Amino acid sequence: MNSLPGSQGEQVLLHQDLHGDNVLSAHREPWLAIDPKPLAGEREFGLAPIVRSFELGPTRGDVRHRLDRLSSELGLDRERARLWCLAQTIAWSIGSDYIQRHIETATWLLEM
Repeated sequence: MNSLPGSQGEQVLLHQDLHGDNVLSAHREPWLAIDPKPLAGEREFGLAPIVRSFELGPTRGDVRHRLDRLSSELGLDRERARLWCLAQTIAWSIGSDYIQRHIETATWLLEM
């Protein structure tokens, strides 16, 4: 995991907080992403909030499905995405009201 920051691919603008509660039905478009935390990084980094988003399905299978489907359909490196998801899940667990869920998700990501 230490090698991830120094070996990033193309830098793009990422939402960084794109999860189920931050996507709304809208009038001007079918959906609207809200509450961005803009950051430049590689695309694999951007999958973490969706993969760990327990409101989209809280089980190990749900987490694996999101990781596999997103990395496959977007043509991203699954292993890099998994490691970024693991790092971000641990980071976002600090001070979180959902620490137990984050620890569980991090454990699953370690085993994938």
